[in-house]
Amino acid sequence: MLDRQAATAFVVSQGEELLSGQTLDTNANFLCDRLTDLGLRVLGAATAGDRTQDIADVLAASCARADVVICTGGLGPTADDLTAEAASEAFGRPIELRADALQQVEARYRRAGRVMADSNRRQAMLPRGCDLLENPVGTAPGFALDCSPARLYCLPGVPFEMKRMWADRVQPDLLDRLALRPPQRRLFRVLGRGESQLQDLLGDLPTLFPGVELGFRTSMPENQVKLVAEPDVPGLDDAAVLVRERLGRDLFSEDGGEELAAVVGGLLLRRGERLALAESCTGGWISHLIVTEAGSSRWFDRGWVTYSNQAKVQDLGVPLELLEAHGAVSEPCALAMAEGARARSGADWAVSVTGIAGPEGGSEDKPVGTVCFGVVGPGVQRTRRMQIPSRGRTPTRRFSAFIALDMLRRQILSPG
Repeated sequence: MLDRQAATAFVVSQGEELLSGQTLDTNANFLCDRLTDLGLRVLGAATAGDRTQDIADVLAASCARADVVICTGGLGPTADDLTAEAASEAFGRPIELRADALQQVEARYRRAGRVMADSNRRQAMLPRGCDLLENPVGTAPGFALDCSPARLYCLPGVPFEMKRMWADRVQPDLLDRLALRPPQRRLFRVLGRGESQLQDLLGDLPTLFPGVELGFRTSMPENQVKLVAEPDVPGLDDAAVLVRERLGRDLFSEDGGEELAAVVGGLLLRRGERLALAESCTGGWISHLIVTEAGSSRWFDRGWVTYSNQAKVQDLGVPLELLEAHGAVSEPCALAMAEGARARSGADWAVSVTGIAGPEGGSEDKPVGTVCFGVVGPGVQRTRRMQIPSRGRTPTRRFSAFIALDMLRRQILSPG
């Protein structure tokens, strides 16, 4: 076994769509994070297009540098799926039809009630001597190859297939082969504080707890605080306690745990309460965040997308004279929307959002990015107006959806 100090990794992504910018390479991000969690030191990541020699060159170079190389993509049935051929070229392993691989592909089609095309036989053409990696959720088997000094794992490029095979096959194999000592890590997910504020708030932690590294990452609209320490370094738990104390209500989740909507749902479930929504500029984004969470039907009742003034009047009972006096993007309108949603649904809580997502529609008084929120509940009526920095229509809508849910979270945690 290799000890942790010698365990290094490299990630290779394959596909012309990645190089052209048409597809975002989320696979590399996922794998780098998981490899680091296990205690490997990731030396780098590279992307190759749909050319056999280019892929072979990258595979050979990465396997010469690292103990573990994970390649994603290029295992499909079409002519531009070239990973097996590239591995054959790079390491002198002839391609051959693997009967066990072909059986897996055929079985997958039978389970789906489909007839396998002859082109799918290509997915069973693998380098001689490789270990077959079963794909339980797709048609493309993966494979592993010992390429001294590295072990190469080739996985499909479809993210959910790759993640399942990582969990089922690759991670257990790595833990069996390598004497890994994962670093200690803590992740705190924050809403309501920017990176500079977090730096001022927590910047003294490395001094208070030597050996504990402090880091930040932005994933708008949330910010993340990271603590990392080597396995034998004390103090990480005490540092985490201090971080929690200083963040207070701005902390909504830890260590990759619950998403914001799930946190809100948990609060409502514990109180036996339900939620209704009235959305305008977010166009159903809050509902999307909620129903993405399993079990949300236990606490989410219904929602309205009332984009026009007419819809706000007819569906939510917003007074026409209120709209004429204050406009649709106003705190009085947001409050009336939330009250209407609560009254019509019978839910315990209602949240509303109305704003100007842009790029047009703003004015001197209400520029693009002006968004108003409302929260009503048992004895509660709250509104808020925000000027969200213009980052484009979609980021403004997304940001607004998170802020609306966070308003409800804070109201439940701090009533009054």
